[in-house]
Amino acid sequence: MKEFIEPCIEIARQAGDAILDVYHQDDIQLCEKSDNTPVTKADLAANEVLLAGLKALAPDIPIMSEETPIPALSDRESWQRYWLLDPLDGTGEFVLKSGDFAVNIALVENNKPVFGVIFWPTEGVTYWAMQGVGSFKRENGEDVQLQVQKQSQLKLAVSRRQNIATVSQYIDSEFDTLPLGSCSLKACAIAEGRADAFMRIGPTGEWDTGASQIIVEMAGGKLFDAEFNPITYNQRETTENPDFIITGDQSYPWQEMIKPHKR
Repeated sequence: MKEFIEPCIEIARQAGDAILDVYHQDDIQLCEKSDNTPVTKADLAANEVLLAGLKALAPDIPIMSEETPIPALSDRESWQRYWLLDPLDGTGEFVLKSGDFAVNIALVENNKPVFGVIFWPTEGVTYWAMQGVGSFKRENGEDVQLQVQKQSQLKLAVSRRQNIATVSQYIDSEFDTLPLGSCSLKACAIAEGRADAFMRIGPTGEWDTGASQIIVEMAGGKLFDAEFNPITYNQRETTENPDFIITGDQSYPWQEMIKPHKR
């Protein structure tokens, strides 16, 4: 897989450039999809870049993207290897111009993410990880290996506009917060040791967790559903995730600190 690292980082950057082109325009063509989530012409432009780049890189590997029709499970359950994409993770943040949005590319093998790239366009920062290689942050052309770290006071990555009570009802501990935008950027904050955990309560798709999971896990963290079970990929008719939890330093007694729950 190592031959995919540099091309995928470049493809993600190209998709980020397409997003930034729209970011600075007055008309972003904001619409609502059938699932009531927002989409803009930046999402679609990034999707086109990713599809073209990955098809050229590996024509035989199927692609599943948030912005393309999802095949029925009967058509995709035999995939041993596929790309899983979120062309613009954090569309709401893009619309509000907070800068907290990202491009997500994951490679899934045998129903588990094994390689991931997350590019943060407004910061020009890339996070990437590969199974057996490690987890890294690339800034100014230099890779720094990532490792989760335990904060002096429990710190949760939270959405900028999240009602903290939505999360605090499940936490049996005092905590500080690190407000950020997209799900994947919160995961990266945990991987690089700036936060301890993140709880996502509400709808997401498998493309929201694929790249995040390998980046967090290669840095020493974990991603579970809200009952501390593994998240599954390409094994259900729906691609919607359950609520999930990302944890950093595993010396915390997470299952004692966070109450399991179902949506």
